[in-house]
Amino acid sequence: MAYRDDEGDRLEALTAEGRLRLEVEPRALKLAVGSRTLHIVDKVVTLLDHRKKKPDVRSSIKIDGRLVTARDVPHEDLGIWIELPGGMRRIFGVEPVSLLEPEGLEALATLDRLAARLRSALADHAGDIRRAIEIGRGLDKVLLADHGDRYVVYARRLFRDRARRALEIFDDGRVLVVDGKHVQEVRIRSRHGVTVWGDYVRFAAADGADLARVSIPWIDAEDRRELARRIGQLVDVTGDARPRPAAAGDRPA
Repeated sequence: MAYRDDEGDRLEALTAEGRLRLEVEPRALKLAVGSRTLHIVDKVVTLLDHRKKKPDVRSSIKIDGRLVTARDVPHEDLGIWIELPGGMRRIFGVEPVSLLEPEGLEALATLDRLAARLRSALADHAGDIRRAIEIGRGLDKVLLADHGDRYVVYARRLFRDRARRALEIFDDGRVLVVDGKHVQEVRIRSRHGVTVWGDYVRFAAADGADLARVSIPWIDAEDRRELARRIGQLVDVTGDARPRPAAAGDRPA
């Protein structure tokens, strides 16, 4: 069973695109905003794009891998990602109402509640991913999947429809840098060894020597620094890094 609820329930939240509606039933889930609707029934996701005076555009994807709910850092977007051969693809997402708007704080609070309910409803599809965080804007978001003992970072390359594994970082300091079929392993034990250099996240030894670097293009420098900060938190053994956010939480810390 993909859903744990014996009774259905409904939640709504105001977003930048309009009112987001979530309906959870014992064996099905529906998420709708504006002209877009997502249905999940058992192991199939159906996406609908409703068009005026034209037939709806419909596509279906079988859930053979993991399906996760992700929150954005620091923009608070909400996204749904599905695992496909070769990577992860973001299939649905919304942005929150600007906090500069009078209803911004209240709208964000309701979006948080809806996101927590959605995450709970899809928990059985997440597999061993304890928490998912997306970083960046638009189609070029980076996904950070927290497996507890390691992070896996997925990033989209040019002309690709899904984000592919770019980094795998373990809490014992091992870092796997993935470039196609080539995988380079290095070891980092301090957050100071994880820095940003241009479009790259750079890994350096204690003496500053360059160990490895990975290109994470298409996201802002601020977002790239946030990614490096989170990687540094996981590998750091010096005790001066902030602790990682609890996996049970829903909003990114």
